[in-house]
Amino acid sequence: MHIKHIQNLIELREILREKLYSGQSLITYDLILEILKAHLEARAITIKELCAGSVRSTLNTRKHLNLLAEDDWIIYSNGIHDKRLRLITPSTKLIHLIDSILAKHQL
Repeated sequence: MHIKHIQNLIELREILREKLYSGQSLITYDLILEILKAHLEARAITIKELCAGSVRSTLNTRKHLNLLAEDDWIIYSNGIHDKRLRLITPSTKLIHLIDSILAKHQL
């Protein structure tokens, strides 16, 4: 049973490696998980919160957030003057990818 779960985790990582931008790392996975967790909890999450909660530098965290946004994996809210307080939500593209992975692998 454990071998099947380990294989599913390996396959999940490979799928995300293929789908995400070049240069992504574990910080990318951490950010995606935090954004999806907030979405599932119907809780707003800001750039500032993600940067403060990251073990990486703010600059590195922002870089990965911007790359996720450029590839349409996440969406920034508009209209707030302080960019750190803009809200982040998963895009439909990200939600569909995660749903398809989970359905296929029954994780």
